[in-house]
Amino acid sequence: MTCRVVLIRHGFTYWNARKKMQGQVNIPLNETGVQQAHMLADQLADYRFDACFSSPLDRATQTARIALAGRGVPIVKDERLLEHGYGIREGTHYRHTPWFVLFNGMHDYEAHPERYQAPMGGESFDAVYARAQAFVDEVLLPESNHHECILVAAHGGINCAIMGCMFNIPLNKFWSVRQTNCGYTVIDMREGRFVEVYHTPIDII
Repeated sequence: MTCRVVLIRHGFTYWNARKKMQGQVNIPLNETGVQQAHMLADQLADYRFDACFSSPLDRATQTARIALAGRGVPIVKDERLLEHGYGIREGTHYRHTPWFVLFNGMHDYEAHPERYQAPMGGESFDAVYARAQAFVDEVLLPESNHHECILVAAHGGINCAIMGCMFNIPLNKFWSVRQTNCGYTVIDMREGRFVEVYHTPIDII
């Protein structure tokens, strides 16, 4: 049995617009994000979803709810799908100024993830990969035996970690599969193997 997984990133928020690190802060969609989610619903209209797992953060569950409107598919919230925690850096800006590149440790988060040092209270990449792997092993693989099409709604960082686990992407290429807001990736699962079927255009950092 082949199970198709559609992995989506949430729509735009006002913190996205202001280029602020959201992490695990519960920021809802803004008007643009709601519009993006409705367009995503149109793009996914032909997929016959029979299960959905979402990050518990509002921006992800809102996106999933809009994408699944009228389908009667329950949304199961899973803490393992939370975004990468940035600790004391949550709520700070990540504009690419010379100051940011030279003095802000968050520059390595995007530019050189292999040498990133998590700020106080933040998660390492190892910790995020562990959550992603647990979700794949404990949720997706077992559920793929019972469903034909699963929607997963989460965030840019954790989605890259999930795909990193599935496709053995090295840490220095972590962002090579980064999604835009309301971007999505289609993955077929069969007998524990993963095949990427489609990916919306990659978000350029």
